[in-house]
Amino acid sequence: MQVSIVSPEEEVWRGDADLVVARSPEGEFGIMRGHIPFLAALIAGRVAVVSGSEREQFFVPGGFLEASGPRDDYHVIVLADSAENLADMDVAEARRRADEARRRRDEDTDERAEAEMRVAMARVEIAESRGH
Repeated sequence: MQVSIVSPEEEVWRGDADLVVARSPEGEFGIMRGHIPFLAALIAGRVAVVSGSEREQFFVPGGFLEASGPRDDYHVIVLADSAENLADMDVAEARRRADEARRRRDEDTDERAEAEMRVAMARVEIAESRGH
């Protein structure tokens, strides 16, 4: 199946895959070729694209995943504000961003500051899990 991970600025990744794994507010799910048409909101976390023994992983701060099409032309599109390849993530940078987000949240207790802090904390957790 054809998979695209896109942000408003660029197409981050495109290729063929056997499986896409992501997380919605209801929990983790996987999509394979021929899955029923599917649309899900994504929460901050990992999106994994598996093709054979290869696995590409990305951090998304949230977004949407749409999967549909006939079996011979099935596609999955991940739409996110941004997407970062986990291989490129830096733990120190993720922690710095989390500290900044925490300070903003403490200074400005609106919902946006809280949401930004949750995304930053998810980025740290995923960066640390990659061992970088």
